[in-house]
Amino acid sequence: MERDELNGRDIILTGLPRSGTTLTCHLLDKLPDTVALHEPMEVRRFATLPTHTAVCDEVGKFFVDMRHSILLHRTAITKHIGGKIPDNHVANHYADSQLRPTIESNSPIVIEKELSPDFMLIIKHPAAFTATLGTLIKHFPCYAVIRNPLSVLTSWNSVALPVQDGRTPAAESLDGDLKHALTFINDRLERQLYILSWFFERYERYLPDESIIRYEKIVETGGKNLRVVTEKAATLNEPLENKNKNRIYKQETMQRLGEKLLKSSGAYWQFYEKKQVEELIDVDPPRHNRKLSGHYTGS
Repeated sequence: MERDELNGRDIILTGLPRSGTTLTCHLLDKLPDTVALHEPMEVRRFATLPTHTAVCDEVGKFFVDMRHSILLHRTAITKHIGGKIPDNHVANHYADSQLRPTIESNSPIVIEKELSPDFMLIIKHPAAFTATLGTLIKHFPCYAVIRNPLSVLTSWNSVALPVQDGRTPAAESLDGDLKHALTFINDRLERQLYILSWFFERYERYLPDESIIRYEKIVETGGKNLRVVTEKAATLNEPLENKNKNRIYKQETMQRLGEKLLKSSGAYWQFYEKKQVEELIDVDPPRHNRKLSGHYTGS
């Protein structure tokens, strides 16, 4: 590539689907001299490229093109709601399908803030960037957002996205082993657990601890912990609600998924303790004296 990707101004953001990556973009985009783009690339095109290095070249070119567009024309391509990066791109209601639809558009938006020529540009894609992380990390600063695995799993089962069916097309098109494994798993939930572990395993393999951002810490600090990406985030003080136990989640679904998750093995246990999952499904153990079958017996 005829550019210096390691200048620290072009940033890769990835993470588990439904982990808070959109919220992270929303918060970073509030900062001065910073633009965060929410899934702006046509990642389906990556599958036509011969290698992950070629994908990395494509990402580098996109950074250049977006910088040019933003500085010269004040426009950028991104998914958005009403011209703004949302904090959540999925509706807080269920559609006729009993799944929550996405409510965003993907088109150019106007960038109104003042920017220096070397402003920080952040591009976020969950599945595609996770699949190519081993190559991207050699050329760009990379960060990943993670979240309590039960909340992620429960959200997956509530949204009208491929992961609800236990598939992740963007990642599968770039990781043949992942696609092969999922093809031979008949149970939808077992596919989801495999995907969940796949995401966590890649972050454990390729990223240092300081580049892994926990959703729970974002909420707890009002976004201040995003200073690992840029020191400017230390000024954030947003009133954020922890939605790990979101009222929109169906409690019986969370309970069922929690029991299944606690009996499973996966790379997610390298980042979260089982008691952190138990806390989400044990509503009030002293009063109800409730015990569940299988691995979980309350906390």
